[in-house]
Amino acid sequence: MYVVLLLACAALTVAAPGPAAPKQLNSRLDSVDVDKILANPRVLSNYVKCVTDKGPCTSEGKDLKKILPEVISTACANCSPKMRANLKKTILAMRQKYPNEWTAVVNKYDPKRTHSKDLEAFLKS
Repeated sequence: MYVVLLLACAALTVAAPGPAAPKQLNSRLDSVDVDKILANPRVLSNYVKCVTDKGPCTSEGKDLKKILPEVISTACANCSPKMRANLKKTILAMRQKYPNEWTAVVNKYDPKRTHSKDLEAFLKS
């Protein structure tokens, strides 16, 4: 339940803000137009195929795949404010408009649904 970043923040990379600061995920694509991706089923499908190992990946998709496990396991706790907003928008839209694609992502990254409660809390925050 966390792929959303896969579309919006598709090119996320991990950076350490400072020696005493907590690790925060930063996006090279903070300017990505999430609405445009969500409005294009073909582009969205390509991201889903990438992150679920069913298709090729762009460089952004590869970066996203690297951080998705942490994003999912922490409910985006280390995400930037922009990433958090994009993630919420993407998850909510995918669950409504693309439920099959959303299920594929969840099945890949949280098959036992161990992080679903944390994710729901994040979506309501």
